[in-house]
Amino acid sequence: MKKSILITGTSSGMGKAYTIIFSQNGYQVFATYRKDKDATELKKIKNVYPIKMDVINSGDIKNAFRRMSDILGNDGLYAIINNAGITYTAPFEFADEKRAREVMEVNAMAPYKITQTFIPLLKKHNSSNNTKARVINIASWAGYLGQPFIPFYNASKTAIIGLTESMFYDLGLLDIHVVLASPGITKTPLLEKTTEDGVANLQGFTKEGQEFYKPYFDHYKTMSESSRNSKFFLTSEKVATKLFKIVEMSKPKFKYNLAMDAVIVDKLLTKFIPFSWRVAMNKRKFKLNK
Repeated sequence: MKKSILITGTSSGMGKAYTIIFSQNGYQVFATYRKDKDATELKKIKNVYPIKMDVINSGDIKNAFRRMSDILGNDGLYAIINNAGITYTAPFEFADEKRAREVMEVNAMAPYKITQTFIPLLKKHNSSNNTKARVINIASWAGYLGQPFIPFYNASKTAIIGLTESMFYDLGLLDIHVVLASPGITKTPLLEKTTEDGVANLQGFTKEGQEFYKPYFDHYKTMSESSRNSKFFLTSEKVATKLFKIVEMSKPKFKYNLAMDAVIVDKLLTKFIPFSWRVAMNKRKFKLNK
């Protein structure tokens, strides 16, 4: 039986890398997209079935479930990777409520709604297989360590960490493995969008706000460019290779840090470094000291 997997947010970055590696290894990949042009690209990949889904649209999620149920029949669904995510960069003073809510919906609420909807297909897989179904939620060390100017990205990733741990127990009762995976800072379009978004958002501030925050955002952009060229951070392809091995495990652990920066934040900074030291570190890193 060919294993089937649902991956959200596959148009670019890590989602596309996940789609490619699973399809190359014989998986039947249901890859979600929002824009029609992305479907055209996904159709070119062998073993990939593009699924139109805005992850915060209940109608899209239900339609995807019905379509996949027809295709999968009695085989069911082996795995879900809740990868879709967005960022929003703005100082708390000027944060827009609509965009803040959108970040929370996409990054934290969508994994809940999608997983809950597809539980029947995961259970159907379990009914005829010894290797049980699994759900992988993509987190971030931003859920463990707060940083300036991304308050709702931090909040959404903290939320997905807590949600995933609770899911671990509840879905465990159904013999469904739940995994929390933190890729760390990865060289993807999302990295650039974070800083570009911040610079663009300056235009919506008051004149005084623009003058006050511009130096910080200029530095933020410089940091992003340095990260993009750093050998320390992984490419999406390398992260995808690590995640593939986890999904293949018969009994995966609950949590995996997929890159060294994720390990450092999770195992060192948040456990052994005093909060005052972390504050000093962030103020120096982001040049917040006046």
